[in-house]
Amino acid sequence: MNFALFEKMCTRALEFTFVKKKLLLTTLTLLLCGILIVFCMGLAIQTSFWLALSLSFLPVFISGGVLTGLGVILIRAYHNEIKFRDFRYTSLILESSEIVITSSYVFMPVVLLYLLMWMTLGLFFLLQEIPLIGQFFGVAFAFGPFLLNLGSIVLCLFSIYLLFVMTPLFALRKEPRMATFYLLIEEMRSHIFTRVVLLGFSLVPLLFSLTLLFLAAKMTTWGYMGTQSDLQMILQSLIIMVPFCCILSPSVVFFFSMAAETHVVLQKRIKPMEYISHQ
Repeated sequence: MNFALFEKMCTRALEFTFVKKKLLLTTLTLLLCGILIVFCMGLAIQTSFWLALSLSFLPVFISGGVLTGLGVILIRAYHNEIKFRDFRYTSLILESSEIVITSSYVFMPVVLLYLLMWMTLGLFFLLQEIPLIGQFFGVAFAFGPFLLNLGSIVLCLFSIYLLFVMTPLFALRKEPRMATFYLLIEEMRSHIFTRVVLLGFSLVPLLFSLTLLFLAAKMTTWGYMGTQSDLQMILQSLIIMVPFCCILSPSVVFFFSMAAETHVVLQKRIKPMEYISHQ
């Protein structure tokens, strides 16, 4: 892949990012995920660390499944926009409903794997509570919680890679359902270095936006919401979530557009415009 092709991919992805209907759909989806995350954060306030850990990671993985469905619709819309086709978003959503549901199922093994690691972590917490010898077990098996927590973080990173590879595959392929799952395994193992590099670049606007938004949210929490009760802080966080998601939505649209560009280039080994013109 040369720089000219890379520049064309980025320019076109950016050109079709600021579309009102796509931004509105993305904002509403992010709000749904944000409400789930804030709700789980509220539940985690008065719980133990073990329960709080699950309430921190589980909504992220569930949101991954929701974002997969969003990505399918955004990539299909992007595909039509590049071809300069007239289409209606309501019809596109209805036509994509089965694929959206099917693609979201891919995140179920991720959720189940995390639950398995979380329950295993609970066993180490139980070992610490054994009278007399609990502290010994807590020291001797400290590597267990470390590896499980590391695995949770790695699973989050893997989920981002899965989202980047899987979404355009389900959105643009027309193979039967099971064939698409087999193709997904092959896709994830092919051109890994190129995919990771393009994934990293696709995340730059998203990470930049998240950094600014989290800094602003922290400043608001410390300076304005610091003396409030837990319930007030949760409600205020829900209100803040509205502008938070609105500002974040262009970065999410750009991410999925770059995922589509990457998929087409690596599949056909020709320029994206040439591939799309032959469909």
